[in-house]
Amino acid sequence: MIEHIPKGPAAEEALRNYFLNIGYFVARGCKFTYNRFDVTDVDLWLYARNSPLSRERVNVDIKNKKTPQALERIFWAKGLQTVLGLDSCVVATTDSRSDVRKFGLQHDVKVLDGKFLARLTLSAKSLQDRISEEEFLHELDDGSLGRLSGDWRVRYELSKSRLLQSLNFDGCNAWLEDIGLLLSDIGAGTPRWRLLYITCAHLLIAVDFILREHITSDHDQRKAFIDAGVRYGESGQVFTEKVSRMAASLVESVAAQPGLAKTVQQEIEYESSQIKAEILADFFAKNTSGFFDIALQLEAAAFAPTVSKPSALVATCQGVIGVLADFCGVDRKIAIQ
Repeated sequence: MIEHIPKGPAAEEALRNYFLNIGYFVARGCKFTYNRFDVTDVDLWLYARNSPLSRERVNVDIKNKKTPQALERIFWAKGLQTVLGLDSCVVATTDSRSDVRKFGLQHDVKVLDGKFLARLTLSAKSLQDRISEEEFLHELDDGSLGRLSGDWRVRYELSKSRLLQSLNFDGCNAWLEDIGLLLSDIGAGTPRWRLLYITCAHLLIAVDFILREHITSDHDQRKAFIDAGVRYGESGQVFTEKVSRMAASLVESVAAQPGLAKTVQQEIEYESSQIKAEILADFFAKNTSGFFDIALQLEAAAFAPTVSKPSALVATCQGVIGVLADFCGVDRKIAIQ
């Protein structure tokens, strides 16, 4: 519960609950990185499916301080929105001056001022029966062996960061790798249900975002598109094959062994063919409208006060986890306990 955490994080949790209540998918504390440097944190990242063809991504800047420097935060939030290519931005501040709101309106920045925040603390929309981000991280760290256990704190932070910049097949493939490792840990007897649920939720948000441009395509077209994306990543098959040929030629020139280039190229092609992309392609191509809602349900399960096993979740969530288990080569009985 948020009453046991400091003032700043408590405000972030209250606003997170507010945006969840009005239908957004929300991630808190997403790190924006550039060339492995942490540039800044996005306090809240919002995602909404407004229509079959339209999605909304929003960065929220929150300052719950006596001297919030609200005008400066408007500049900062707007600049971050532009850099990340998001659709809009919000500044939540304890400042209640009318000039702050007017300045925000002039620059297309929504301002939630001190009066709004004061009302929010008294509203049921700021409260939900769920654990906070701090409690989630504490459970994640509790009993962890750091790198020996997969360094899941770092992986979780990277998962949130991908929401900012990698809602594409490269991001999906990174989430799929994490899900495979999580299912392996679960199969070995280490329950990582919360992290599995939130990672699956992030993956589904990316799938929903990708498929928005293919809603009018027929099933076979979507299936082929998804298959290629999962198998070859964002760059596609043509680029992958080109790199494969270049790598094979380079290896042969260094090793000076006739036929080695062909062997290397065949091995790369074999590895691509072994990816069970058709499993995901068929599943995701069939349903282009429900993944956002499933992501919301999985996010709620990840932050529930008492974490449930997949068998206690709704059938749609179980279906997603089952298909991901099939893709990762994990027995469904292990994945859906």
